[in-house]
Amino acid sequence: MNWGPWSHPGYAAVLALVEERAGLVPPSCPASAEEGIARAMERAGLKDFDAYRVRLAEDPSALDDLLIELTVGETYFFRTPEHFEHVRSVVLPELRERHGPGHTARMWSAACSSGEEPYSIAALLLGEGWDEHMTVYATDVSRGALGRARQAHYGDWSLRGGWADRMRAHLRAEGRRYVLSPEVRKHVRFSYLNLALDTWPSADSGIWKLDVIFCRNVLIYFNRPTIEAVARRLHDALDEGGYLFTGPSDPPLGGLAPLESILTEWGVLYRRPLPGATLSLPVPAAWSPSSTGIPGTASLDTTTTGLSSGSESSTGTALPGASAPGRPGGSAARTTAPAWSPPGAGGTSSQAEGTRVAGQPQTGAGTVLGNTAGTGAPASRSVTLPGAETPTHAPSAAAMHAARQALARGHWREAAQHLGALDSDADTAAMAVRALANLDAAAAVYACTEAAARHPLVAGLRYLESLLLLGQGRAADAERAVRQALYLEPTLIVAWLILGRVLRRHGDTSGALKAWREAEQLCNALPPDAPVPHADGESASRLAEVARGERSRMEAAQAAGEELS
Repeated sequence: MNWGPWSHPGYAAVLALVEERAGLVPPSCPASAEEGIARAMERAGLKDFDAYRVRLAEDPSALDDLLIELTVGETYFFRTPEHFEHVRSVVLPELRERHGPGHTARMWSAACSSGEEPYSIAALLLGEGWDEHMTVYATDVSRGALGRARQAHYGDWSLRGGWADRMRAHLRAEGRRYVLSPEVRKHVRFSYLNLALDTWPSADSGIWKLDVIFCRNVLIYFNRPTIEAVARRLHDALDEGGYLFTGPSDPPLGGLAPLESILTEWGVLYRRPLPGATLSLPVPAAWSPSSTGIPGTASLDTTTTGLSSGSESSTGTALPGASAPGRPGGSAARTTAPAWSPPGAGGTSSQAEGTRVAGQPQTGAGTVLGNTAGTGAPASRSVTLPGAETPTHAPSAAAMHAARQALARGHWREAAQHLGALDSDADTAAMAVRALANLDAAAAVYACTEAAARHPLVAGLRYLESLLLLGQGRAADAERAVRQALYLEPTLIVAWLILGRVLRRHGDTSGALKAWREAEQLCNALPPDAPVPHADGESASRLAEVARGERSRMEAAQAAGEELS
């Protein structure tokens, strides 16, 4: 197996064992992985790779310690509040209606890290009057994280989310830390569990007949066979009618298990169907954790996104005169697709996700996002995809008209459907998002976030999302999206350029300089006239100049003691 440019073959051997035992995909950043392995080996008191591999094979705690280094334990209270709101407003009322007031809600945080997620679930249920009728299970592969979760002492970093105030009532300040109240802690049961192992679901552990599972931002670390096995076990662990919440970076589960896909205004979740329900799902298309970019897709005009030597734009790209629609209302829309077959079975569907809106146009048309009127640049134009026989043009007049009407009613999702932004094909979705951005910037952000959730391993969509977010002045969200793009495709030059701009805004001078050096080095490794992916035809030499100019300006400002905005 090709593990990449490792400085020592021992690193590749260690990671091969990790994939065998835990199902993790090869990391996209070799340098970071090597640093993590080195730290874990130091804690184990070993310097020899062969000895360390023996330790990993014989000592589960050593493997757990290494897994912490190779994954990201990012969490805080009520992270992704839309998920918790869906539990509050949809799931809990359904449980009361189907099972009566005496039902005990059973919920599971499948990768609980330091405990913020399961404690958030417990706090939510307490607030909704379920204090005598709930059990929250919490598991993790890190015994150290479980120890911290049981201790339940937290800092301000755990309270940075939009719903943080909902947790403060259950926290008592002790110096610079917060201690969680016993009334929340007593409802959460912590235990060790490696999701990649076939040891669950089981009645003994409590991981079975669950009403809700939170398994968020975990599956992205697994290889394809492990994802397929975990998806089937997640289905089996749910009670009939139970809900599964995954993260925006996780791969789609449509076709991997007989789960119903539910499309909401904020993304996709899954449900184990009720008895007698008819379920149709697609056979999943081929998927690889090394997928990068959007093959053959033209990208944004870099002159409108701060990649050129000109100044950044902090404004959106809505069509002049267009009203700013509100977020789409209404209940979640359940959708159907071609009949489901087990992975590997025959089928004609090429969809990779288990949900598509009925009546969605199958066009791959779209326009490149451009400047708004008054900037001297066109709002949209047709583009030729690299390697394509014919150019991709703007959407039809009928599709644009229907999208404008939907936006006027405040229906972002409907507008996205008309243009194809929710298509199962990543190329089509990306081009449609660009077209939508010329009508309404906020709607385009929504559509791009949804498209990225449907195609979580397509770096080009995460990059596109970062540009749209940066255009709205949402630098922190833009940084998150562009870092996700670089996690998926570390050599994505335009993403490094955007990251440099974002970090400069945050005042992270060293980080910005590092990003621009990386972009310049990647450009220099290409032929000077080679077009850079997602850079609208810009050459490697041209973008090397851009990166060099940004870096030189910042270094000169540093030397002069000035500040760069």
